[in-house]
Amino acid sequence: MNAVKKIFFRFNNREQTLLLLSLWVIVLVCAFKILQSGLSLHHEWQTTQSVIEGHKMVINLKPGIDLALEKQKLEQANKSYDKTNLTNRTDALSRQVYPQRDYKELDTEERERYSQHRVRIKFARASYDAVNEFASLIRQESPYMFLSEVKIEPKYPSRPYEPTTYDALFVVSSVEFVNQ
Repeated sequence: MNAVKKIFFRFNNREQTLLLLSLWVIVLVCAFKILQSGLSLHHEWQTTQSVIEGHKMVINLKPGIDLALEKQKLEQANKSYDKTNLTNRTDALSRQVYPQRDYKELDTEERERYSQHRVRIKFARASYDAVNEFASLIRQESPYMFLSEVKIEPKYPSRPYEPTTYDALFVVSSVEFVNQ
């Protein structure tokens, strides 16, 4: 410590002041950085705590969700459409409304407790009545069959006396519960 005092007092007043000022700036910057990292860490802890509480809430809801799924599964036993039934039923409904439709089976999305089957149906230049009637027929099949995606684009005529037609894309889905 005496060696530091000797070195410090060898400097003139201006150099001593500059050295002390530099040391205080370094101490203040270090203190600011420590405070800043402490606040950041505290904020991260609060965020993590709220995420944990959110997950706990979801976990606590699991028994109720399981009961509701089991109830829905029992209600839909032998009523929900498997992929073949969905395909046949949507094909019949779409043919009834608009025979020129384009029809394609989509991949089945398999989950732990259920499978979601999907079929895509396109109407090209169909009337509004045909589009609306098909959507209505699918809604009547609810909850065993439902529209999971609908896109409708009007095609305006080039001549004023022609009717407006619509290009419509429907994705019809059904949920089949897995037997456990």
